[in-house]
Amino acid sequence: GNGARCIAAWLVRDGAAPAAGAFAIQSDAGLHAVQRDADGQFVIDMGAPRFAPDAVPLHGCGGEADAYTVVIGGAPIRFGAVSMGNPHAVLEVADVARADVAGIGAAMQAHPAFPHSVNAGFAQVLSPTGLRLRVFERGAGETLACGSGACAAVAALARQGRVDARRGVDVDLPGGRLR
Repeated sequence: GNGARCIAAWLVRDGAAPAAGAFAIQSDAGLHAVQRDADGQFVIDMGAPRFAPDAVPLHGCGGEADAYTVVIGGAPIRFGAVSMGNPHAVLEVADVARADVAGIGAAMQAHPAFPHSVNAGFAQVLSPTGLRLRVFERGAGETLACGSGACAAVAALARQGRVDARRGVDVDLPGGRLR
């Protein structure tokens, strides 16, 4: 997501991709179409979210659901699970500024329910078209921006009826806004 936008900008700057029009980037998650919007920003087609537990992968959940629960430190943690080509657990929190992103994020990544680890997103719903998000990424820790995490948060929260993806959702991350 965010990495693909950076690669697209670099390819255009380097002359390896057209400055106007569309092109595609191949990744481990598949082929992603790239467009420039009217503001010159790069728009990446992330593909359809996949919610099946085997797609995430998520083990021990008993079947596909809008939300799941694991126990961490004796406390139940409720989350939505989605693959955007990489695994995401989306936890809705009352205030992202106060969320234990590092502690719960690391514990989620190590939990046996996620055999390949997981990107843990902590989302605060502001409105049907806005949310704040912090992401604890696999192998990186908390990151300033995560395009796949923004897509995963919107997909999981839309599935739960918390945001309206049809209208577009602004996702505010520490490094800036994604739509």
